[in-house]
Amino acid sequence: MTKRVVSLVLSLLMIMCAVSVMTAYAAPVVSVESMSLTPYMGSYGEIKLKVTGATNVTYQWQAGYYDSVHAPEDLDDNEYYIGTKTNHFKILASGQLDALEFRCKITYDGGSTYSQLFHFTFLEPKVISRAYVVGVDAPVFGCPPQYRTDDLQSKQDDLDSMVWYGPISDSYAPLMDSTDVYVEGKYKCRFYLDPAKGYTFNENSDCSVDGIICNVYSEKGEDGTIAYYVDRVYTVSYKGTVPDGILDFESRNPSDTATNVNLGNAYLGTDSMDIPFEFKIKDLPSNMALADYTVYGSTEIQRDGERVYYAHSGDRVNLIDVATMPGKYYIYHELFLLDPEGNEIATESVCYFVNVYTPVIIMDLSVEVDEPVAGQDAEIAFLNKTIGCVVSNMYWYDVTDGERVLMNNTDTFEAGRTYQVEMWLEANDGFYMNTDRDGYLNVNAKINGKSAETLNASSDKVAGFTMDFTIPEDSTNPSNPIDPTEPSTGGQDIPTAPTIPVVLGLLGDANEDGKVNVKDATVIQKDIAYLASLSDTGRILADVDGNGSVNIKDATAIQKHVAGMDTGFDIGEIVFAS
Repeated sequence: MTKRVVSLVLSLLMIMCAVSVMTAYAAPVVSVESMSLTPYMGSYGEIKLKVTGATNVTYQWQAGYYDSVHAPEDLDDNEYYIGTKTNHFKILASGQLDALEFRCKITYDGGSTYSQLFHFTFLEPKVISRAYVVGVDAPVFGCPPQYRTDDLQSKQDDLDSMVWYGPISDSYAPLMDSTDVYVEGKYKCRFYLDPAKGYTFNENSDCSVDGIICNVYSEKGEDGTIAYYVDRVYTVSYKGTVPDGILDFESRNPSDTATNVNLGNAYLGTDSMDIPFEFKIKDLPSNMALADYTVYGSTEIQRDGERVYYAHSGDRVNLIDVATMPGKYYIYHELFLLDPEGNEIATESVCYFVNVYTPVIIMDLSVEVDEPVAGQDAEIAFLNKTIGCVVSNMYWYDVTDGERVLMNNTDTFEAGRTYQVEMWLEANDGFYMNTDRDGYLNVNAKINGKSAETLNASSDKVAGFTMDFTIPEDSTNPSNPIDPTEPSTGGQDIPTAPTIPVVLGLLGDANEDGKVNVKDATVIQKDIAYLASLSDTGRILADVDGNGSVNIKDATAIQKHVAGMDTGFDIGEIVFAS
């Protein structure tokens, strides 16, 4: 009985030991903590594993095709692989590598296992043809190095860092410390460029450093990464030190100042606009030869804080390709003085802004004239009924005999003859005549409410049209002649004067709600664009400058009034009918 008990106990102990051994050496759990399998050429792809449930874990990364012919090979760290014996494996995307399959052999107490297979795909990045670095603080004699720029002007790359070397001697340039100062000699500034993901530089890439084109070079770091840099050489000379104010702007308009200048209004489709300032170089010191120094300018245009245009330029700004939508455009014009070696040694800048509006297309033209009467002079009154236009010229011709004979103002009309009136209207700022695809005038023109014949014009700002009148033998004066002294209303009906003063409203209250605010400027803009129509009273109140025409200038004046600016008009004052 005792022997049987001892045998049973021994059997139980053996079973428990076997279970313990199996539990101690159970296969661990292998998972992927992070990975990047599609690196761009020149950057790293990586895999990071996580192993749980094992002790004394070691790693060995392998590469191969994993078929019956090619056996996998263990990898060692080299210029292409990092971390081959760790859980964090990195591979440099290079044209020297075949796109093999990779796995990790994981050894632990009690056995070994393998990770899943991984396959890297190397992507070709886009090549940056040119980068731009602007706003570099050029070296100045006796001053320490500066490390400020306005950064790169591209979304394809970024400025990683910049360092100064010098003075250069026999092709050697020591690294400058922030406490060093410049002396006479040559200095080199190195700008390290950091391409954005998916971009790279090559041997054909270059970089503009404040307008000077420099080559982009590359160097390989100890970790295998590629660094890109640009070198620009500057010359520091005590004798060539440029005094402040060597560059200056000279206004073409003495009333303008060189800061935040309002250039006025422009409209979409405008070809160009003159910059109201010219630059000049003051007298240079006697030790500087003017012939060896050059000046160039650059123009940057921003809208809503974003650059929409940048170029080296002269004294005109091209707006037709820049102003693609309404808004306020800020124009920054900067001048640079370069020494004979192309180093920037002085700068000056000025800022302007221009308000760009959507132009209004004129589809209908309407003018009223007195019909000719026998014995009357050829100088006849007219009334323009077209909004956004003014009458630029008016002619009378005798066309009785099939020829157009131009009449003088002192000539008189004769009964039984046919005369032709020719009217020319010119569009105001922000208004354009409607034209077809070929550029020909395409408007509905009327004289005295009847269709007139249009004339081809060389510009979408002017329109001409004609109408014939035949004077009967028993011609008499018209019953309602137009008063020659009556001013053109630009398409407004002049209200009849009441017998007693009547309050129309507040000047500027175009929507007649009893207040002058931005809503009034908006309703005027909609009226100009034919999106809404002012009432007769609203049109009178909207004409804040009193020129007989409601246009964008009235809306602008109201906006200035709302902003608390002086407009010179009585906006907000009571207007009486007259």
